[in-house]
Amino acid sequence: MWKVTLKGILSKKVRFLLTGVAVMLGVAFISGTFVLTATISQTFDNLFSDIYANTDAVVRAPETFKSEFGDGARGRISADVLPVVRDTEGVSEAAGAVQGFAQIVDKNGEVVGTTDGGGAPTFGFAYNSQKDLSTLTLVDGKAPRAPDQIVIDKQSATDAGYKVGDTVPVITKAGPGEYQLTGIVKFGTSNSLLGATIVAFTPATASEVLGEPGKFDQIDVSADSGVSQNEVVRNIRESLKEAPSLSGEKLEVISGEELTKESQDDIKQGLSFFNTFLLVFGVVALLVGSFIIFNTFSIIVAQRGRELALLRAIGASQRQVISSVLFEAILVGIVASFVGFVAGIGLAGLLKAVLAGFGVDIPANDIVIPANAVIWSFATGLIVTIIAAVSPALRASRIPPIAAMRDTAIDRSATSRVRILSGLIITLLGALFLGLGLFGDAGLPVVGLGAVIVFLGVAVLGPVIASPLSSFIGLPVAKIKGITGSIARENAMRNPKRTSATAAALMIGVGLVGLITIFAASARTSVNAALDSSMKADYIVTSSGFGPGTIPLTAAEQLREVPNVELASGVQNTQAQIGNSVDQLRAADPAEIDQLFDLHVSQGSLEDLGATSLAVQENTAKDKNLKVGSEVKVLFAGGEPQTFTVDAIFTSTGFANYVTSTEAYLANTPDPFDSEVYIKTTGGVTPANTAAIKQVMRDFPGPKVRTADEFKAAQAGQINQILNLIYVLLFFAIMIALFGIANTLGLSIIERRHELGLLRAVGMSRRQLRSSVRWEAVIIALLGTFLGLVIGVAFAWAMVRALRDEGIDKFSLAPGQLVVIVVLAALFGVLAAAWPARRAARLDVLQSIKTE
Repeated sequence: MWKVTLKGILSKKVRFLLTGVAVMLGVAFISGTFVLTATISQTFDNLFSDIYANTDAVVRAPETFKSEFGDGARGRISADVLPVVRDTEGVSEAAGAVQGFAQIVDKNGEVVGTTDGGGAPTFGFAYNSQKDLSTLTLVDGKAPRAPDQIVIDKQSATDAGYKVGDTVPVITKAGPGEYQLTGIVKFGTSNSLLGATIVAFTPATASEVLGEPGKFDQIDVSADSGVSQNEVVRNIRESLKEAPSLSGEKLEVISGEELTKESQDDIKQGLSFFNTFLLVFGVVALLVGSFIIFNTFSIIVAQRGRELALLRAIGASQRQVISSVLFEAILVGIVASFVGFVAGIGLAGLLKAVLAGFGVDIPANDIVIPANAVIWSFATGLIVTIIAAVSPALRASRIPPIAAMRDTAIDRSATSRVRILSGLIITLLGALFLGLGLFGDAGLPVVGLGAVIVFLGVAVLGPVIASPLSSFIGLPVAKIKGITGSIARENAMRNPKRTSATAAALMIGVGLVGLITIFAASARTSVNAALDSSMKADYIVTSSGFGPGTIPLTAAEQLREVPNVELASGVQNTQAQIGNSVDQLRAADPAEIDQLFDLHVSQGSLEDLGATSLAVQENTAKDKNLKVGSEVKVLFAGGEPQTFTVDAIFTSTGFANYVTSTEAYLANTPDPFDSEVYIKTTGGVTPANTAAIKQVMRDFPGPKVRTADEFKAAQAGQINQILNLIYVLLFFAIMIALFGIANTLGLSIIERRHELGLLRAVGMSRRQLRSSVRWEAVIIALLGTFLGLVIGVAFAWAMVRALRDEGIDKFSLAPGQLVVIVVLAALFGVLAAAWPARRAARLDVLQSIKTE
């Protein structure tokens, strides 16, 4: 039996290879994600191991709170700690470290390494002259020694065209300044850290423009020869306890090994969302591929009906027939998984290049292939292929030898009571979960679960609805194209199981595209509506780059002096632990906020906000059981818990959940920046006002000056940027689905060659035959598109409904984009049918109509 199966595979090599393409593409996504993740992990594991190779201990402030967005917030420590650490037994060297915001400006007046609202971090450091403790490696020039001297990273120097001796503009929290470039450095052995820019000042200058005079972010320590890391950590802890000058100072001492692992874990955590994001698309691609594999094996079993019947007639058991089909599936899975795994290695390199295009440059020269990439590639490829082949294998084993001798088989799946009942039950179950998520307290995760279950229910009901929908969709085709259109329509209707399975693959892709398109349009509409209802400013200056804000406070001070500027007020942004959770906290001047925004205050007054006051968004207040007069514990980074009072409740969404005063922000934030500056002018938006404001902001490269309309467009642009990335990844799933249409039609040509030969014999031309195959593909493509759009629209509405408390409360159908999706689906259907149509037209008439 194995020999018969193997010979059958070898005699149908093209069919065998085409069957595995769908699985191969899905496996490539999964393999590429694991390879890229491992490459990133090993690169930074090695990088931080090298950087901290001579760091045996670190003294720093304890973590104030842990945020789900990244590192925990910490305060700074007194410079008085340094001499105590240096005098500790077993300590060889100790140096204070200072870190903050520093933005390099190139020769054209543009900031380096950042984009509008994005990009990699822009770091400033205190240059550490003690080589063993420095994270920076000098590769050209010399270290900074004067207050107006700096060194920058090699990648930034290359990008900006700077050389040793040049004058480099740098923006810090102190404002813009010019410095002499004395040297070029690397971060360890890398030209940059994930594309981040690096500026290193003298320690005294760094304390002034980056941190706080008399304070360090941490103290790095190297131990004497023969002293272990654990020993020097213990000694430092004892010294700090016994130092009377440090009474009340809260300090944490960790080993160099702990610091290395912490840094490595932070990088992995920071990129975990991206890795999960890619894996989701790999799963989607495999799900689409599973429909194609199922459909393909169903057609193969139908085509091998006579062969399997003969095997049964000469004594082959049902078990042997099942084993034969599954053996072919296993071979397909192995080959497809191997090719997909290899393709994934190349895809990892492509994804690395895409990240570099977004400003996240991974300093890796070699690709790392982890064991889990091999294991998951082959496991998922084999599992998907085998599961997809189980049903066709069982069906093949149940074919009666005599019945299988017939030329055709009748598909009765559309009238199966079991299918109809089970499909309805699954769909209703999904609808129940959707209802719980939308109208209960379960939220978006339950909505997502309900959406998945509804999709499965629709897939089960596919054969039931495929025939009537194909008839309806194909009706205009039959009217327009005559006999060729009628044949195409009837062929799509004749085998509803095959038609629905082929369309289901496209339904997934189109459903996701429709969902993302409509949700993005709804998000844009909601954001615009919120801005229209709350924005009173004529101009907005927005931060560039990474972080909660990058606009020096001096910018707003200078903007207030511009003629025709009535008001220029900065808004700040930070993280704080409010109650029991960490959230974003926005700050504004309470005397000016009402003139720039309308937050639709329902209780209290924003003018009452003081040094210990909060305004809370209405939905958040309900969730936290807060009202005007309620007291809330607020913990800022490096501080002590404080009691704030709720002085106002507002209804506007999208601005913030919590708002406090600028006074409170400045009192609790040692490195203050404006996130945005809102400007109100005499005469509104005019060319003269625009020119005057931009003239001032030339001293602050990076932040963008926008009118209110331009600001709305920029918000939409950020949504579109994310949308475009998702579209690129979904493109692969759509391609798999379209390949499935081509593959299904190609295999069905073989199954129907006798029928096609008879059509040619009675006078149908090759052109008409090609046309009928193409229009059948169009009908299938439009069926999948229609189902996908229905599901996409329904799920998008559910998402918007579930996120209404988060500010996404305006549903927008995006009809123009949906029409484009339908037209593209029809065009892609024609393209997918090109090869099958050509193959059908070239069939030999006599060979096709002869009885085998």
